Amino acid sequence: MKRSLDTRVALRALVVFLIAAVALTWLLSTQSTAVATEFAGFASASSVDAAGPPAVSEALALTDAKVATEVAPTPEQTAVSESQSRVFQNVFNGIVFGLMLALASVGLSLIYGTTGLSNFAHGEQVSLGAMLAYFFATDQPVSIPLTPWEFVIGWPLWLASLAAIAIAGASGWLQDRFLWGKLRKRGIGVVQQLIVSIGLSLAILNFLQWWIGPNRIRLSKAIEVRQQVGPIQVGAITMMSIVIAGVALVGVAFFLQRTRLGRATRAVSDNPALAAASGIRVDSIIRLVWIMAVSLAALGGILMALYDNGTKFDVGAKLLLLMFAAVTLGGLGQPYGALAGSLVIGVVVETSTLWLGPDLKYATALGILIIVLLVRPQGILGRAERVG
Repeated sequence: MKRSLDTRVALRALVVFLIAAVALTWLLSTQSTAVATEFAGFASASSVDAAGPPAVSEALALTDAKVATEVAPTPEQTAVSESQSRVFQNVFNGIVFGLMLALASVGLSLIYGTTGLSNFAHGEQVSLGAMLAYFFATDQPVSIPLTPWEFVIGWPLWLASLAAIAIAGASGWLQDRFLWGKLRKRGIGVVQQLIVSIGLSLAILNFLQWWIGPNRIRLSKAIEVRQQVGPIQVGAITMMSIVIAGVALVGVAFFLQRTRLGRATRAVSDNPALAAASGIRVDSIIRLVWIMAVSLAALGGILMALYDNGTKFDVGAKLLLLMFAAVTLGGLGQPYGALAGSLVIGVVVETSTLWLGPDLKYATALGILIIVLLVRPQGILGRAERVG
């Protein structure tokens, strides 16, 4: 029964995402075709006005039209083809962005599901992963904070990324061991913990700016060569990022569904008191969730830096609102919902630039969030709860 429920949940998320993507693609294609047709008609009218005598102009027009039809597509066809290619490219970019956003959103959802905490410092974990990878991989002099020595590590990017993820996971263990675990034992409420997370977010943000600096940095100096694959262009780094993100998300799903610790994690998320009464060590499960969540956020920050050809100390803070939107849209405390919400948010953010300015693309994601919550308050995969 539980397995069939999980299958239905996953299929529902896939159907919702596909319907949203197809509807948005169709709408944008219709608008682009209308604009292209209007432009082609204007160009045809201008050429007729500039022509010579009627008989000569008609003969030349028929000849040119025949030759153009046989040799090259019409301007209208070219404009429509370019607009459709742009739509498909933006949808593809949205899926890639959604996968990387999902790496951080799934961890944020797991933390909320097991502790009830909306961690405002989770965005800085994304930045921390990218900064640590830069620290190990750059050929520029770096230093450990509060020490006077400078040195160059210069590891390969894959090794630097593994070290960054390991250190980020260790920081998640330290956070729960010496901060969040002690707050829970003292019976500190969720609202007070939320305020602590805001302070921790500001502290990490300023620490990263002081340590790495305010300038934009690059993890790799290689220039990505994009190949044309059908209507889209894709590079080797982007394909590698898609594969890594997909493997990580599939691994999280396998962990939650097929392992004892994963089943214990879902039990703690459903009912911590009953899980504790069943012999599950709740604190150990929560600590494991923190390690996994921070590690996934660090991986997302590294892949995002490669995808955007650079990163800054505050990139996680800018993505935090989108993470909360994805988690809320998918359903609070639902890891699969966070994945579905991230994909929807990613596609909406990227495709909105077709008719709106880049500065408004995040606003469209929040608009979609409001609309969905008005129709389905519990989110895409959330469970309806009885009040009263």
